Amino acid sequence: MQASAISIEREAHQRLPQLLADLLGEPRMDLGGTRGSADPGVDLVATDNQGRQWLFQIKASSRPGQVARAAEQLRRYWGRSPDAIPVIVVPYMSSAGAEAAERECVSWLDLAGNAHIRAENLLVHVEGRPNPFPSRGRPSSPFAPKSSRISRAMLLDPSRWWRQRDLVEATGLDDGNASRVVRRLEDEFLVERRELEFRPRDPDLLLDAWAGEYRFDRHDVLAGHMTGDGMGLARELSGHLTSARVHHAFTGLPAAWAIDQFANFRLTTVYVDEDPRLVADRIGLRKPSRGANVQLVAPNDEGVFMGENEWSSLPGVSPVQVYLDLLHLPERAGEAADHLRAHNLQWGRGGRR
Repeated sequence: MQASAISIEREAHQRLPQLLADLLGEPRMDLGGTRGSADPGVDLVATDNQGRQWLFQIKASSRPGQVARAAEQLRRYWGRSPDAIPVIVVPYMSSAGAEAAERECVSWLDLAGNAHIRAENLLVHVEGRPNPFPSRGRPSSPFAPKSSRISRAMLLDPSRWWRQRDLVEATGLDDGNASRVVRRLEDEFLVERRELEFRPRDPDLLLDAWAGEYRFDRHDVLAGHMTGDGMGLARELSGHLTSARVHHAFTGLPAAWAIDQFANFRLTTVYVDEDPRLVADRIGLRKPSRGANVQLVAPNDEGVFMGENEWSSLPGVSPVQVYLDLLHLPERAGEAADHLRAHNLQWGRGGRR
């Protein structure tokens, strides 16, 4: 166990009795550890004032892979105590972690006092309490711009078992970088190994983990205005970019419409592989202070173009990239993201298409 995990477990021992008493409106319950057990599925057990048994699995992170790992560990133990209430405990639950817990059908509690606990005749939901454990600095991430090429390649073909040399060829990363990213994804319980091959353990989990760290505003985005709207504007803009010999691929709402005819829109978002200010000058894009209906986006890594295709005769990035971007765009982008995922990224729980 890493030192950080040990300190979080000690913190949980101290805080859990009072947190549970506050959440349940009952006297403090005594917690018992299971560290001497050969079964690592449970870190703490307790019995409340009503005779209900509680099983706690403590993780030092709420990243989706860690939440899924905790749920798997709890299930092994829970099978022997089906009437118990299994709960994942983390320092602070992220939205991506909460979604993973919901998908795994397991309750959770964080040390800030936020919780979602569901059992027979019991429902506890608390949110909005601030994080008492803010992180210091940014740890290395398998979803950094260039590193995310590994996840992108795997999600474009999630059933495939990948050898490292195949990932190097597909992503343009060197052996050392590819190895480090894959190892980090393994540590996060996001990929599974078969001898020297890898693939997503659960494509949905991998996508959720990536979405939890993805930021659209880290690209170079230039807003502008052109006459027109909707798909008419998108097609006209594509024509201008093609005439200017600018490699481009649409994302956001125009891509969602081209892929699946979902949602009318005003804002047209397109990736370009050059400085968007130079591109704007070449195609005559106006740059007003307000009322913009076009976004030219220079990606922070060329990997966004992996998996690009023609959707309804419109060049677009892959559905994976469209989904990530829709989560950060206005208008009906949130609805479009849900629709796109349900109809074009439907791998099924814990499985593949």
